[in-house]
Order: sequence, then structure tokens, then C-alpha cells
Amino acid sequence: MPLAPETSRLIDAVFYNAAKEGRSTLHEHEVYAVLSAMGLDVPYYRFVKSPEEVAGSMLARFPGGHVMVKTVSRDLSHNQKYGGVKKVASSDPLFVRYVMHSMREEVLRHFPEGEKPRIDGFLVVEFAKFTQSLGSEILVGLKDDANFGPVLTLSKGGDDAEFFARYYDPANLFLAPITLDEARDAMRNIKIRHKYDDAGHPGYLEMIVRSMVAVSELGAHYSAQQVENPPPFLLRSIDVNPFVFTEEGRFIAVDGFAEFEPADVAAKRSKRRAHLPDGFFAPKGVAIVGVSHDTSKYSMARNIVELFTDLGRDDLYLVNPKGGTVEICGRAWPLYENLAAIDRPYDLVVYAAPAKSTLDFLSEVPDGKAVIVVSGIPGEIHYPEFASRVHAMLPHHTRIVGPNGMGVFYAPGEDSLGVNTLFIGEDRMRLDYGPMSNTALLTQSGGMAITFIERTQFAPIFKAIVSFGNKVDVDFPDLVNYFSERKGVDVMALYVEGMDPGEGRRFFDAARRTKKPLIVYKSGRTEAGVKAAASHTASMSGSYEVFQAACLQADVVLTDDLSDFYNFTKAFSMLSRRRIRGRRVAGIVNAGLDATMGADTLKYLTQATFATETVERIRALNTSGLVDTSTSFLDLTPMTADVGFAGFVEAALADDGVDCVFVAVLPHIENLRTMGPHMRDPDAIGPLLAALGRKYDKPMVVSVNASGHYEEFIRMIEESGLPVFGDIRSAIRSLDAFVEHWDRRKHHG
Repeated sequence: MPLAPETSRLIDAVFYNAAKEGRSTLHEHEVYAVLSAMGLDVPYYRFVKSPEEVAGSMLARFPGGHVMVKTVSRDLSHNQKYGGVKKVASSDPLFVRYVMHSMREEVLRHFPEGEKPRIDGFLVVEFAKFTQSLGSEILVGLKDDANFGPVLTLSKGGDDAEFFARYYDPANLFLAPITLDEARDAMRNIKIRHKYDDAGHPGYLEMIVRSMVAVSELGAHYSAQQVENPPPFLLRSIDVNPFVFTEEGRFIAVDGFAEFEPADVAAKRSKRRAHLPDGFFAPKGVAIVGVSHDTSKYSMARNIVELFTDLGRDDLYLVNPKGGTVEICGRAWPLYENLAAIDRPYDLVVYAAPAKSTLDFLSEVPDGKAVIVVSGIPGEIHYPEFASRVHAMLPHHTRIVGPNGMGVFYAPGEDSLGVNTLFIGEDRMRLDYGPMSNTALLTQSGGMAITFIERTQFAPIFKAIVSFGNKVDVDFPDLVNYFSERKGVDVMALYVEGMDPGEGRRFFDAARRTKKPLIVYKSGRTEAGVKAAASHTASMSGSYEVFQAACLQADVVLTDDLSDFYNFTKAFSMLSRRRIRGRRVAGIVNAGLDATMGADTLKYLTQATFATETVERIRALNTSGLVDTSTSFLDLTPMTADVGFAGFVEAALADDGVDCVFVAVLPHIENLRTMGPHMRDPDAIGPLLAALGRKYDKPMVVSVNASGHYEEFIRMIEESGLPVFGDIRSAIRSLDAFVEHWDRRKHHG
């Protein structure tokens, strides 16, 4: 929301005056003027250019018997370090002048001739009385992040704020602007609130909230994100360190620093890229460039032709400058010399020719096409130059996936004949799809796509896979926006290595708009990881802390562990049509270890309490007398056979006080039919669990902790639509994340 005209007029004037003096920073009193215009409380202050301007009538307006006197210099950001800050009695103007002269000399003494800072004047500030204890000083700041735009910071304030944030409690980060409700929600998780409550000052939280909202609105207004009504200046950073709670109960700023620069209005009014065309996923006609004549040698393009042919497509137009024909999959295909020679309609162009010719090829692509560039970039060109040249030549309605990726897979169905450019044949990688395929995997790494496909062999969850490597054009927000609207995709999984300038903010906006869950893993979190990601993708990785804050604020499921990324995605995909009632969970296992570990793993979920009727039901099932029926985490012991095991599971599912269920099967038990031909008998545990999964719509996950001997058993359960995990912790963590996400969405809208 833009600032009120009068507010922006006052703040614009502050920036204009500073810019006229050739400055890109604001003095402390100018920061006070900006904060005051935003409705925040600041101390009484006066700026004077020379000590001689100090008079008794001026000092008499200051409350209390003392004032703070500070040197003002455009060349110094830490006055106190050089003796440029003094507490002075305000009763004698002559003494105040003397202190100012002395301070000037003391500050300049620290610097050699030729390097002395300019002293622009002196600031006289009201002396605020406050207790320097934890919670009395609050740092509220804002920084313009290259990827995510204005980011608000809230942390402990004072001289040791940076030390405290680094070693004790990291700063809280929020993408600006934030609303009052968002700020209040955030403050419920701030631990210092307990001190305010105990001290009888719950109103302090609201004071902090209003300062957060005001600073965030300031940053959002003076930001490159304001495309429609661009401001004359961009606020690069502002720090108020600290805001303090005074003895009189005020919450005022007692120090401030800000950086700004004139806005490049023309740059912010540049045209946005066209929307993503359906041609990437439902093309009518596909041109494949780079198909080799020589069938005795490996050809990536020829392999891609085979993949399209496997989908049953014959609307393929193969391109090779030499023309002629080539036989692929038992059919003779004509070779067109270039795209212009193709005399039939096509929406998608796949480029799998040598990288050295990529730019020449792109210059010939007609407007409005979807283009997948599987090849890399020319070896003699650095990526920034390559990207610049592509952007300069690209027609407005032409979009590119790649380069340096595997491209696109989209499962055939009612909405598409299918697309597959992943250039790995069926003999090396099986990529199944079916009615339960409802997930889009968006990845900068082709290797990640291959690994994920291999890990979901028994559960073909992928409706779409986009491997786009350097993402010179199509990026994460483009794809999130597209799949948010596309039917048949219920879940998006994102493997992120880096965000380009501005991409982070667009991703954040897209993530907040979508109603579909986003499961994200971000590599490049450490300094070494950032360098590795940059060398691979040529993208800017940016600050992981800011990325983390953006995901939290946008309700994105951000995973810290790669195994969680795989497991959560499978759970969200396979449970997507399950109804979320609440967070109460019951468990049925046949090994005590799984019951104990299951209880220890709960995070958002809480252990259910069985209804009286359920307790009676499980007591009747407890024919061996070995099951402890006083708990909702039931250890059935190895004595329980298939039908009895399923009976306990159904008792839990039928209980209205149970919202979800986990099942752990140790399949080695002789009493369970989990191997051989009898494991598919209708009364064996696998088919019985599958039947219960179809009968009840509550979320249920299964753990099968076993070796490859039980692959067929696992396949049978997953083919029925129940997600299976290799251990109880993975199963419960995945169920926990799924329930938490949807339960929070249900309550927060």
C-alpha cells in the first residue's frame, strides 16, 4: 500500500535535501524526521551547523536536565567510537558550546591530515532514560535485498546487537510490507514477550508491532517493487538501533542510520515477460533441432525423438541443416534444414544441438514459441554475457526453459499428448505416470530429477518435471504461477540452487498467492555451498536466512534435510485428497521401538485419546492379551497376524477422536504374509491396509523398515495410494508436516 501523499511529500523532501548535498546517507536527525512522518515516536532534537547557534531558549525546550550532543558527519557512521557522543547538562549553553568544540577536535584527532572527516554540524537530542537490559532495547531495521527486495529485521538492540544475533538468537526477518495481523502473529513467537508479560507491560508488544509495520511500509514504498508508482528514491537500508522503552513508558528511536539512492525510473517501468505458454506442456507440434544423420553415434536429439515417439506422438518435425531423412523407431523421418522450412504448425522447439550454435539458433526462433534449450552455453562466452544477449534478442512472447538442463516431462492425459525431453531412455530410467501423478518437480539440477524419479519407482507421483539449469528466462515464479492454475497438479516440489535479482520477490509473491502446497529444498546455504551453486547455475544464491524468512512468511514447506524433501513431497502428493480434521494421531505398530520412536518424533501432531467405544473394540481384538490398550500408540507385538493387525488399524481410523494414523510394519514376522504369492491374498496385511486406505479418508502413512526382499510388498501398498517410508521417523515427520501445513491453512485462510 503506498504512503499517504502528505507523508511521502515530507519524506521525499528529506531525501532531496540530502541528495543536493551529494550524500547517499541520511544523518540521524533526518532519520528522525522520516520516522516521525511515519507516525513513530522520536526524541525532541535540534540540529545546528555550529556551536554558536546554541542558545538558552533552545535548550530550555528539552525535557530533563541533560541532553545528548553528537557530531554529525557524512563521513562517519560510528561517532561514539571517536568521541563524538557526549551526555551534557543542558542548563548552561556556553558549556554546551564548549563541549561541541572539544568534540570536534577529539574526533578529528583520530585521523591524519588529508583524511579528516567533514563535520557537518551537531545534533542536540533529548536524553531518554531507560534501563539497559534485555528487552528494553529493540533493533528495527530494513535492508533492500537484491533477490527479495525490502527485508525487515527485528532483534535485540544496543551496542551488542550484532554479537547477540550471531551467537545467541538470530534476528527475525520479514519481507516488507507486513500487516498489523502478520506482525502480531510474529510477536506471539518472540520469546521476550514473556518478560513484558511478567513485568506487567503487555502493551509493549503492540508498540513494537506498530514500529515494525511502519518501517516495513516505508521500505516497501521506497523500493524497486513499486512498479506502478515508482518513487524518486530507493531506500537501500535503514537501522534504528535502538528503539527503547523509556521509564515514562514511551517507545522511541534514540539512534538511526539510512542509505538511499535516486531511483532509475526507466528501469522499473521495463516490460514484464509474457506469461508462460501452454506449449511447454501441451504443445501441438514439436520441432526438435540437432537430430544427427549418423545412427551409429549417440545423439541426444535422436534420443529425445524416441521419447516423444514412446508417448505415441507423431507431430514431430526434425531439424538438421543438411536435410535428408533419418530412421528412428522404425520410421523414416524427413529432416528440415531450419525452422523456417517447417510447413506445419508447432508450439514447442527443443534445441539439442552443439552449444556453440545456441545464440545463432535463438536468433531464428519465431515469436510466440516455447523453447527448451537442453544444451549448455558456448564455451567462449561467460554466462552474464550470454544472458544479456539472449534477453536482447528474445521476442516478447517467446519463452525459454534452460539452458544446461534436462528440459521438460509432462505426463500424457486428457490435457496433453505429453512431453519428454529428459533424454534418458527406458532401458536406463523408468518414468511411470498414472492417475495418482499430481506433482510438479521444478529443479535447477537434472541430477536431482533423476534421483527423485528413482526414489519414487513404486509411487509415480510426477505429472510434470521441469529441469531448467541456468534459467536464463523461465524461472521459479513463472512456473509456480503457471502450475498454480493448471489442473492435474496438486503439489509443487522445488529444488532451488539460487535466485536471480528480483526473482526472490516474485517467487515470494507467487508462493503467497497459490493455494497449492510448495515443498522446497534450498542448496547453497553455506559459503561453500553458495560458491558451488553459483559455479553450477550462474545464479546468485543470496542469503539463506532471507530465503528462509520468505518461505516461512509465504507458508512454504521448507525442508532442511534432503531426505525430508523427498519424503514430504511423496506424502503431500499421495495424501493430497485426504481430509484434514485436526492434529490428533494414533499409531499401530508391531515393534515396541517404533511406538517409542513415534512418540518421540511428534512435533505438531499430538497423541490422540481413544474413545470408550474404541477402547472396548481393541480390548476385544486383544486376544493374546499382550497389547497395552491404555494408549493410542498400540504395540501389537509379533504375535498379531494379518486380520488382527488390520482390525486394530481400522479401530483407530474409525475413532472420531483420531485425525490421522501411522502404521509401522516389521514385515519379517512369520504371522504376516508379506512375501511370496500369498501376500496378495485379500486377507493378507497388504491388501487389508490398501482396503482401509480406500475406505477412510483420514491421512495414513506406513513405515516398512526392511531390505529389498520386501520391495513387492512395498510396491503393492504404494500402488494402492498409501505412502510407504523406510523408517518410522520419516513416516511421522512427513505426516506431521502434511497435517501442520493444511491445519494451519484451514485456520488462517
